Amino acid sequence: MLSSNESTELTSGPAPAPVTLEERADPRAARATFASVLALLLATGWVANHFVALMPMISERQHLDATRLDGIFAIYALGLLPGLLVGGRLSDALGRQAVALAGATATVVGTVAMLLSQQPDVLLAGRLVVGIGVGLLMSSCTAWASDLKGPAGAGTAGAVLLGGFAVGPFAAGLIARSGQPGIRWSFGLAAALVVAAMVFSVAAVRRGTATAAAAAHDWEPPPAARQGTAWALSWAMPLAPWVFASATLGFITIPGRVHTGLAAPLAAGTATLIVNGVSGFIQVLARALRWGPHAGTAGAVLAALGYAVTAVAPPTMSLALGLSVFLILGCASGLCLRDGLIDLEAAAPRRLRGALVGVFYVVTYVGFGLPLILTTVGPAISTMILGAMSLLALATAVSRAMRLRRDRHRQN
Repeated sequence: MLSSNESTELTSGPAPAPVTLEERADPRAARATFASVLALLLATGWVANHFVALMPMISERQHLDATRLDGIFAIYALGLLPGLLVGGRLSDALGRQAVALAGATATVVGTVAMLLSQQPDVLLAGRLVVGIGVGLLMSSCTAWASDLKGPAGAGTAGAVLLGGFAVGPFAAGLIARSGQPGIRWSFGLAAALVVAAMVFSVAAVRRGTATAAAAAHDWEPPPAARQGTAWALSWAMPLAPWVFASATLGFITIPGRVHTGLAAPLAAGTATLIVNGVSGFIQVLARALRWGPHAGTAGAVLAALGYAVTAVAPPTMSLALGLSVFLILGCASGLCLRDGLIDLEAAAPRRLRGALVGVFYVVTYVGFGLPLILTTVGPAISTMILGAMSLLALATAVSRAMRLRRDRHRQN
């Protein structure tokens, strides 16, 4: 790492896109490999989140109360912890594709189990296994995208992942309108998409002239950038808690407070499409308009606003207010995820890239427990929790803005 009195700014102007060894050997093969990584991430988001739209119908058919249903949803996050932590480190040591395919296999196994039975115990086990697999996929594929395209690859990976989070539940909500067969079709489609992405990945890597391992350890932060674990995490981690706390508050908690007239599965799927769709879109927009590291500050401010509005809103929200909260929380989630990943990848040493991505995602997924907490504690304490979170998110924004004024570690 550079000492504290050395310059930490990169050369002004847009940084040239990194050119990997694989791209120099075969540009088309490199593009196919990167596309296959994005396909895995899209399928990962789909298989992880399509369950949201199925929750109302499964709850009705299995007679599950809200607490148990939220527990089935949240246990997925428990499975993510070992998947993210172990998967990232293993992908640093064994290669990105091997760990990604192992994770994909786990998600298929868990999804097929839930296809065959929607009994509560099977749902708990299936969601746990899916969580483990998604953790392996997210950490390895995000690091893989960064290996191939640098920080821009990590940013693209986050946007595509959220695209899967958005489209999967909406599609599941449409499919579930046909009743019990629709639930099975949704699980079957999710499993099939993951299998298709696995086949694409294997074919793309085999097409390349370089091996997966050789292509996986090429891009490094430029010499002008600070590097090191502590430096990378100090920028990324403050944004991490607000990523999925914002998203799940939007598509799990808020829909129950907004009367839309839609069937429950379609209402849940539409809410998820809006929140995660906005989250992915704002990342693409931030990249296209080169908003720079202050976009993360804006994300934390929007998170604070979203929690505050939710805390003071009436128990039943109007459609206009509900949609406004969806947009605010979606933008907050997307900007915090994008800038957190780019901050991390801009400074992370390549030998620890996968492990650090895993650690970052572990902290983001702490937010998945928020709907369960709010359901359990009741309205008064929920308001206090959301108020405290709003203040903490605002403090994050202020701290980041002040740090950027004196120590700007990246330009884009």
